[in-house]
Amino acid sequence: MLDIVSTRMLGQYGFLARVFAIFEDLCISVDCVATSEVSVSMSLDPSKIWSRELIQQELDHVVEELEKIAIVRLLQQRAIISLIGNVEQSSLILQKTGHVLRKSGINVQMVSQGASKVNMSLIVHDSDAKELVEALHQAFFKDDVLAQVEAENLLVG
Repeated sequence: MLDIVSTRMLGQYGFLARVFAIFEDLCISVDCVATSEVSVSMSLDPSKIWSRELIQQELDHVVEELEKIAIVRLLQQRAIISLIGNVEQSSLILQKTGHVLRKSGINVQMVSQGASKVNMSLIVHDSDAKELVEALHQAFFKDDVLAQVEAENLLVG
């Protein structure tokens, strides 16, 4: 994951184009993106990393090029966890996800949601990924099933 920060980004046009031109020039694909007024965070496309074995030297070169226009932090050993859900329930999905994150104490370094709101991706440290996936699975699948069974038993009994 890369964090790119520049106060020159505020109110300016073309900054993101320059950032993505660097990735294009180096033939590196970007996966998830999140932006604010003065920063952009992104993950690199895992298929690119796996197929070409994006090595540290290439990552260092990307950082070197980006540092010409911004302050850059390279955060390695990160995992992307994607939640796929019903567009009409995106607020509930966010609420339940927030509850799981609070309860588990896991810090999210980046959140990215597509325009369709069907897919929300969270980037966390690799060491937290398994625990978070299990907690999300419990919250979205097992807890609801148990609550539904209990509610049906109350109605029947």
